[in-house]
Amino acid sequence: MFYIGISAYYHESSVFLTDGININCFVKEEYFTRIKGDKNFPKRSLEFLIQKYSLNEKNIKFVCFYEKPFKSWWEIFIYSIKKPLENKKFLTHHLKNFNSGSIFFYTHLNKTIKISKEKILYSSHHLSHCLYGSLYVNNIDEYAFISCDGVGEGETMTVYTINSKNLIKKHWTNFYPNSIGLFYSTITDFLGFDINDGEFKVMSLSSYGNPIYEKEMDKIFDCERLKINSSYFEFQKNPERSFSDILIEVFGEPYLNLSIKKNFQKYCNIASSAQLLLNKSLRNLILKAKELTGKSKIVLTGGVALNCKMIHDLSKQNIFEELIVPPSPGDSGSAIGAANFSYFYENKKFINNVGLFPGPNKNDLNEKFKLKEFFEKVSNDENSLEVAAELITKGSILTTYIDKTETGPRALGNTSIICNAKDKLAVKNLNNKIKKRDFYQPLAPILLEENLEKYFIFQKSVRKNLYSMGSLCEAKEDLKIDYESIIHTDNTCRIQIINNKNSFIFKLLKKLSENNINILVNTSFNISKDPMVFDLFDVYTNMKRMNIEYVVMNNGIFKVKEI
Repeated sequence: MFYIGISAYYHESSVFLTDGININCFVKEEYFTRIKGDKNFPKRSLEFLIQKYSLNEKNIKFVCFYEKPFKSWWEIFIYSIKKPLENKKFLTHHLKNFNSGSIFFYTHLNKTIKISKEKILYSSHHLSHCLYGSLYVNNIDEYAFISCDGVGEGETMTVYTINSKNLIKKHWTNFYPNSIGLFYSTITDFLGFDINDGEFKVMSLSSYGNPIYEKEMDKIFDCERLKINSSYFEFQKNPERSFSDILIEVFGEPYLNLSIKKNFQKYCNIASSAQLLLNKSLRNLILKAKELTGKSKIVLTGGVALNCKMIHDLSKQNIFEELIVPPSPGDSGSAIGAANFSYFYENKKFINNVGLFPGPNKNDLNEKFKLKEFFEKVSNDENSLEVAAELITKGSILTTYIDKTETGPRALGNTSIICNAKDKLAVKNLNNKIKKRDFYQPLAPILLEENLEKYFIFQKSVRKNLYSMGSLCEAKEDLKIDYESIIHTDNTCRIQIINNKNSFIFKLLKKLSENNINILVNTSFNISKDPMVFDLFDVYTNMKRMNIEYVVMNNGIFKVKEI
């Protein structure tokens, strides 16, 4: 029997299927539509799973949506209707989108697969986040679970405990519009980046600045009481702009234009000040969770948890024994949490750890793809390591398309673009010409766990997050000698450590160590603003567009053909 979790309608729609024991499969709608962050009902994702697992009414035990649709719509409506004239634009938008939102989840589901209403469950938004995070700890009794994001069902922050005696308890909730997530998104909007996509750019930018606007930020958001000053914002009033004219009076004209670097340092200082406020707020939230639950181990989920700079800064303050961030803490990963909720509902226990790669095996995606028409084989599986190591050593940039797909927004080696982190020219080409990243965005290194302490300073309390790029580390002097190109301006790196001896990247790093290459640059296999590649059609088109020659697959190394 299968349990299905679905997240949709807000950001990165996704579906997760499990039998609770052996079978797990996670897919995002963006994989199929090629629209990054696609929020629509995941029709194509479901169709893929229906075909792959022959799904029907009989072998599906439950389908669980990751939040309660009417509650999610109603809570925002109730807040807005209190000041109907002031919030007129937002109310009009909210009412117009009623028919296209999650309230019609069951209708949309039944257009794809017929499921009786008795098999439909609804988790709550923040509980879905936490139940996803619970899969990445060994003993759930020891942890407090915090969810912090923009908003879900009118809630913006929650504290839960989940224990092995089948008790789920909500200890505290903060309500809309008091959202540190929406605060950070507003600053993202103010600096000219896309909300739900550009927050990581604000994080990167903050390292170039100083928090000289700390006092101004403290007036905008009270990090002690975790309350927002709504006069600085318009996200609750206007669907087209999230900040008010009052915010403009404080910081001046919005929109960052890095191409001409106008007011660059000023915008960096704004980002740095926002980052500091985020850190202070999350510190207080964690201290509140500890006080309420008596737990010093924390699982942090929700979109805010993707801010790895914040995780690193908090780890140095000794306010927790351990802090775990799952690899996909945003809404997308909540599909897994929703499936976990449905399994718990039926079995009074939780599903097994889904790991870092619960996506479909790439061999299963391309049965109809005529590989020989698009790619030329340059090595067999038996000598792939030697050929890959030689190419990397000589300065080539490789892509990987191997095994199962990553679940989170960060490539973890199976769907990556990699090069020698020592080779400054290769790193520059990868960053500027291939990925076309902004100059202030650092590239991420991947290395064997055994070399971690040689090159980096890190806090043990967040070490587990380093397997999925969930925190930063500080560079040691040994790193600066050969690997300066991967160090951010604040002397940090968003690293990934790897210890799976069966993985290709582990074996490749072992082989490269013979040539004194211990670190690779690892970035996601996609063109900027596109989703990561999913099938071999995506692989081919992306490689042609980025002018990359070689791809590592499960059955060898291939070179793109000229067609």
